[in-house]
Amino acid sequence: MSDYEVIVTCAATGASLSPSMSKYLPVTPEQIVQQSIDAAKAGASIIHLHARNPKDGSPTNDLGAWKEIVPEIKNKSGAIINMSASLGLTAEERLSAVLELRPEIATVIVGSMNYGLFRKAENQGVSQFDLPWEQEAFGPKAYEIVTNNSFAKIDRMISILLDHDIGIEFECYDVGHLYILEHHLKKHNVKKPIILQFLTGILGGIPSSIDHLVHLKRTSEQLFGPAVELFTHGTGMANIKTAVAGAMMGTHLRVGQEDNLFEAKGKPFTSNAAQVEKVKRILGEMNIGLMPVAKAREVLKL
Repeated sequence: MSDYEVIVTCAATGASLSPSMSKYLPVTPEQIVQQSIDAAKAGASIIHLHARNPKDGSPTNDLGAWKEIVPEIKNKSGAIINMSASLGLTAEERLSAVLELRPEIATVIVGSMNYGLFRKAENQGVSQFDLPWEQEAFGPKAYEIVTNNSFAKIDRMISILLDHDIGIEFECYDVGHLYILEHHLKKHNVKKPIILQFLTGILGGIPSSIDHLVHLKRTSEQLFGPAVELFTHGTGMANIKTAVAGAMMGTHLRVGQEDNLFEAKGKPFTSNAAQVEKVKRILGEMNIGLMPVAKAREVLKL
C-alpha cells in the first residue's frame, strides 16, 4: 500500500510546442486521441486538452477540431476531460467549444503576463522550423506576446462556467495570480474544493525551483485553507523533477507533451504515456501511488 496517492494530469498536446520540435508530439486527431487513451491507461486520471488544426498542427479553438478528439477520448479512456479555454479575445469565444462539449473541467487562467514563447523553443533545443505558422510564432512575434487575462475576462469566464455547472481549474503562473484568484473567489460561490494548477518555469512567470514551489503552496493554503486541491507542473526538461517535487510536497501533478518533449538533451519522449510511466516509476520508489480516476472524481467532487 502506498503512503498516499496523487492525481496525475496529462497535458497531451498544448498550444505552444510544435511539430518541428518532435515527431512524437501528437497533433492530428488520431494521434491526440491515441496518446491520451494510452496516457490514461498508464495512470493519468485527467487528460488536459488543447485542439490542433489537423492540416498543420497549429493551435485552434475550432469546434470541429475539438469534436474530433473530446468525445473519443472521453468514451474510450474514462478519464476526466479538462479542456483548455485560452484561445479567443473574449470569454465567450474562449468557452464556445467548452459549452458545446461540456467537459468535467475547463481551465481559467487567472492573470496576465509577458509570455516568453521564444524561451520554450530554446528549452527544447530547437531553432529550425518547417511550417509557416511555426516560423511566424517563434520568430520576432514570440517576443511580443502578452497574455490578456483581465479581471473582467476572468470574472466573466467564472460566471459562465458556474452558470453551466462545469468544473473550473484555475491556472496560476505566479504568486500574484493567487491574490487575483482570491479576489474573484470572494465574488463567486465556486464549488469546493478549489482546483488550482501551478504553471511554473515559463519566462514571465515564476521559476520551478523548490523555494518557489514551497512559496506557492504555502501562499495558496494561507489564502484558501484546506478546501483546495493543488497541482504542480514545470516547463521544459524540469517538468518531471517539478512534478515529483510537487508530489513530495503533497500536491497533485501534471506531466505531458504540452509542457516538455524531451527526457534528456537529444532524447525525445516517445509519447505522453512514457511521461506518465516515468513519473509513476519514480514516485513508486518513494511509495507514492497514482490515484485511480474514480477516486480522483470523488476527491475533486466532480
